[in-house]
Amino acid sequence: MADERRPGVATHSVRFLTGNVLGMIVGFVSFPIMTRLLDTKEYGIFGVYDVWLAALVAIFKFGAQHAILRFYPHTGGEKAFERYGTSVIAAPFLTACICWLLALGIHFVIVQLALPESVGIGWLMLALLPPTIWISYANSYLLAIDRSDLLVCVTVGQRLFEAGAVLALVYFVSRSAISVYGGRLLVTVGLASILGVWMLRRLHVSRRNFKGVLYRQSLAYGLPLSANEISGLLLAFIDRIMLLHILGNFAAVGVYTIGYGLAMNTSYLLNNAMNIAYSQVSIREFEMYGAAAVVRTKRALLHVFVYVIVVIIVGLVCVGKDALLLLAGDKNAASAPVFIVVGITYVLDSILGICGSGLLLHKRSSTVFALTLTFLLFNVLLNWFWIPLFGSMGAAYATLVCYVGLRLVSYFFCPAELRALPDFRSTSTAVVLGALLWVLATYTRLFDLTSHLARLGCMAVMILVVYVGLALLLDRQLRQSVFDYLHGLRLSNTGVG
Repeated sequence: MADERRPGVATHSVRFLTGNVLGMIVGFVSFPIMTRLLDTKEYGIFGVYDVWLAALVAIFKFGAQHAILRFYPHTGGEKAFERYGTSVIAAPFLTACICWLLALGIHFVIVQLALPESVGIGWLMLALLPPTIWISYANSYLLAIDRSDLLVCVTVGQRLFEAGAVLALVYFVSRSAISVYGGRLLVTVGLASILGVWMLRRLHVSRRNFKGVLYRQSLAYGLPLSANEISGLLLAFIDRIMLLHILGNFAAVGVYTIGYGLAMNTSYLLNNAMNIAYSQVSIREFEMYGAAAVVRTKRALLHVFVYVIVVIIVGLVCVGKDALLLLAGDKNAASAPVFIVVGITYVLDSILGICGSGLLLHKRSSTVFALTLTFLLFNVLLNWFWIPLFGSMGAAYATLVCYVGLRLVSYFFCPAELRALPDFRSTSTAVVLGALLWVLATYTRLFDLTSHLARLGCMAVMILVVYVGLALLLDRQLRQSVFDYLHGLRLSNTGVG
């Protein structure tokens, strides 16, 4: 189905970056309202059920979202496209719906045997599964046809309308996790219905277009990737289940979820932007020019990225507590240490992930899965011992150790020709300037300001003057990289893909 000239990487990157910024803004607007309307117990309830929702969605998708991208018929004509729509998109979704009915039956039996706390949210969570899976398939289809503009509209629109619906129900109906899931369900079903009508008109789904061989090939491709996705998901969120199991109350999970949620939202822009900027380019360069080209790209990126990582870590240490209290309110002060530790975790994960990326370029997905599964089990072990000792912070410490450990081990498993580290000059300059910034902020105590917003503003000025200013002054390559980025951004805004 190759057609009109499609946009280039720069155009896609600007679109995704715009969507990430808008999504982050929605999160920062809704987060402080939600944390003030809901108590930590309600936060803990939907924090736990979110884990079950994400896990079941990942399982029931069978990796079809990956197959939708990989098996899209760029050549082959109308018949190939019709077989693709039925066998790669519609058939896996029908399979997912059959599994969903089985899950409904299992949940019904569980409810009859032992009524769990918040049984209503369990049914709402299960009701979210089919529309959430369909939206995931639709997003992959939009990627396959290079409609990143529509994809950004769908993802940002979903997040915006979900935030509005959830806030309305929480404020006007019930300040509970039930309202959160009710709002999500209304928006998700509506969006899935719209996407369903649009896609079915394009895909020409019918029984005669189903090809069992293509269906089985898509499952064979997607299932290993699905297993890796599930293990990565559990590595990120199994701590909430263990907190509930070990400490026995949703309030502790809520404390952890609030800090973790803000850390994820603040790292959302950084990690997604890097994935777009690096992943697409690295695959193309590896296929076209080999490992040496990928390493050159890595080193150029890491030269700049190390400055970003150091300043974010210093900022989290110095004013991370102020950021959380400003957004979540003083009543959630217990979540501040979780936010700082998990925020540092995600920041380190982003740069270490680039240093040791390369296994998937060699299609060694089984190695990636084995490493992720190993650290998932290690995470469970650490949580088992540390949560009783440190409470919610035990889960945060386990997350830090496992994420950093996974990236370090992945670096040594990465093929030698694809490994790269930040150069010594940029690293030492960033560390020295970061230490100077930390000493200045600590020594001045940010001029004894008491307002959280004022302290954040003061820290921002220090970062611009002491850190950014001196870094640009001392590092000529950094200045050139910033100039090149701004020049490329201007070109992409004028439509040069």
